[in-house]
Amino acid sequence: MTDLALVHVEHWAYRFTIMLTLSVIVAVMGLSLNSAAVVIGAMLLAPLMQPVLATGAALAMGLPGKTFMAATRVVVATAWCIAIAFVIYKFIPDTEFTPEIMARTQPDVRDLIVALAAGAAGAYATVRADASSSLPGVAVAVALVPPVATVGITLEAGDFDRAYGAMLLYTTNLVAITFSSILVFIITGFVPARRITTQVPRMIFTAVLTTAVVVVVAFPLLEASQTSIRSTEDLADAEAIVDVWLADANLQRTVAISNGSVDVVLRGFDSPPDAGPLEESFAARFPDKTVLVEWIRLERATTTTTLPPPPDEQRRLDVEAEVAAWLASRDIEYQIDSVTFIDGGIRIDASGNGEPPVLSELSQRLEAIGETRTPRLNWTERETIRVGDDVATPLELDTESIRNVVNEWAGPRWVIRQLDYDGELLVLELAGAFEPSTFQVRQLEQRLGEIDDDFTLELYFVQRVVVTTTTTAPSTTLT
Repeated sequence: MTDLALVHVEHWAYRFTIMLTLSVIVAVMGLSLNSAAVVIGAMLLAPLMQPVLATGAALAMGLPGKTFMAATRVVVATAWCIAIAFVIYKFIPDTEFTPEIMARTQPDVRDLIVALAAGAAGAYATVRADASSSLPGVAVAVALVPPVATVGITLEAGDFDRAYGAMLLYTTNLVAITFSSILVFIITGFVPARRITTQVPRMIFTAVLTTAVVVVVAFPLLEASQTSIRSTEDLADAEAIVDVWLADANLQRTVAISNGSVDVVLRGFDSPPDAGPLEESFAARFPDKTVLVEWIRLERATTTTTLPPPPDEQRRLDVEAEVAAWLASRDIEYQIDSVTFIDGGIRIDASGNGEPPVLSELSQRLEAIGETRTPRLNWTERETIRVGDDVATPLELDTESIRNVVNEWAGPRWVIRQLDYDGELLVLELAGAFEPSTFQVRQLEQRLGEIDDDFTLELYFVQRVVVTTTTTAPSTTLT
């Protein structure tokens, strides 16, 4: 009787309230975090099993006063648990219900069977001291605090349907534990035989009342179980129909059945087959439901990797940037055609509508970025052509460029007697004191190749001989 607090126990209410409050706090945290381990900890802390078993014991012994006291404790404790869970969940950020919460909102007849067995075990462990070590396991099996905490959570969220489901599970546990504990207390001799014989009417009333309550609670649980079984079978049939319809299509499917429809969500790269056969199959199996098909088309992922330019290319870009800055300092319109690294130097092909800056300034800019190669500029001056002006042809422009290169190469050493260029053949006739060497001719060809690398050079040389003429003026003798 002391273990069940059916007799006065000093400070029992204080200790009971503290442990119950802590267990509810732990249960709410575990449910919101979806942590089964934390929820189990709340089950072990919860002292709620004691007044529930006390109610069963008082009913078994036919003690109306004790029954009322124990039942009142259960009702007050239940209200306290719901209130604590409601308040705590207000301070938790709004999130979807976790699986741990959802698992306690959809009870069925299996929960009733578990509660009956666990209640019997709890009552037996209370009566027999040698079985008291099983009480922690009983607390886990019955799990009174998590469902009542779920009631507070769902009420705070405004989800009254799930709150009803959680309350049904909690009520199932209370009724089943009370009913099975009455039987165990009577069978094990906890209730004296003399009291049973003298309280027959009261015992019969108690047995009928508790049995009726169990039956009343069992009805919605049985209905929920049947609904769950039907839903499972319907879902399996719907998935089979969709699988046959998809055949070899490379699509992932998700099937859900609601009151008035079957929702089919497809994901993949392939287009779904014609929905006509699917609708016919569903109409035959689910005539009262509408099929809704949603296709989420997936795009094949492409990976673009941007690699840094190679060192030589990066160097060329740096040089080109310095050339652009050098040309911009002259405030002219310019165009950089190419920047090419050659042996010992940098060839720059550019053009503009004026004279370029001094080349030594470019050398200084390049030295500032660590470029020691000598720059060489091939500059083409551009002219603005107005309407009515003669426009030079590309051949004339190339011929003029070739003439400039040959004049620079020949210098004072040779005189250019003839220079003809038709786009394929360059005929060059030189005159001078000595014939150009093979190296000098190759040097000319290399420079001309920068203008046009697809032509033939015919070079003619005429040696010039210096002839000195001495003229002696006739003398006149006067006599």
